[in-house]
Amino acid sequence: MTGRRPIAVLVLAVACLLSAGMAPAQGPRVEPPAGGLRQLPSGQTDPSTPPSVPAEPSTPELIVDLSRARVSITSAFHGESLLLFGMFDPPGEVVVVVGGPPAREMVLRKQRVLGLWLNTGRQSFDDVPAYYAIAASQPLQRLLARGAGGEILSLEDRLSTIKPVGERDAARLAQFRAGLVEVKRREGLYPAAIGQVTVQAGRLFRVELPLPSRLPEGVYEIRTYLLREGKIVAAVSRPLPVGKVGFNAQLAGWADNEGPLYGLGAIVMALLVGWIGGAVMRRI
Repeated sequence: MTGRRPIAVLVLAVACLLSAGMAPAQGPRVEPPAGGLRQLPSGQTDPSTPPSVPAEPSTPELIVDLSRARVSITSAFHGESLLLFGMFDPPGEVVVVVGGPPAREMVLRKQRVLGLWLNTGRQSFDDVPAYYAIAASQPLQRLLARGAGGEILSLEDRLSTIKPVGERDAARLAQFRAGLVEVKRREGLYPAAIGQVTVQAGRLFRVELPLPSRLPEGVYEIRTYLLREGKIVAAVSRPLPVGKVGFNAQLAGWADNEGPLYGLGAIVMALLVGWIGGAVMRRI
């Protein structure tokens, strides 16, 4: 018994030495610097900061969408109302400008001569918007007076930029411009009233955009502006294709591509309808 005690003590000492040699060595503990996160010089970012956290405030967000991606003109088209809606970072005011495709327009001046209405003058203009409407969350004149700037144009300002074809004095040009506006408004293409943009919960907005039945074809541009203190801080532009579909589109294609054949077909169709109508009336 006495001889085994030194052997047991020796085995226990060897086991302690082996366990001490196999244990991983721990380095010194690193404590974070006092005062929280350290500040970096301007223009540098902390690599330890997650990429999802913005280093600087970004541009105010403005999100816009339309209830329909395009407007289809069919034989039963009598105009419709398009819904524009979206969200913005408050505070701010929203202005929406809808412009039709620019084209050349001719204005005719008619006068009564010897009891007959005759065309006594004509004037053509280039870069005339086919459709033009404005909607705003506040009165437009108040926003423009606060310095919104030249990017947002009222109808009068936009028409002042159209280019007359030929030389004519300023007084006559003003008369023809007024006649152009009168014709467009009679067709519903230049709404006189400013639409109302409704803001809900301080950041959501919506507006109904009326489109008349005589809407020309083309790609329209819908521009939405976010204003703060009379200055534009964000803008979004959305295209709106407007075109004929179905049988109307086929007829328009025949008229443009096969003019003589289309005219001959129209004459034959008119004669056929007249003959059928006459035969029916004779039997009655």
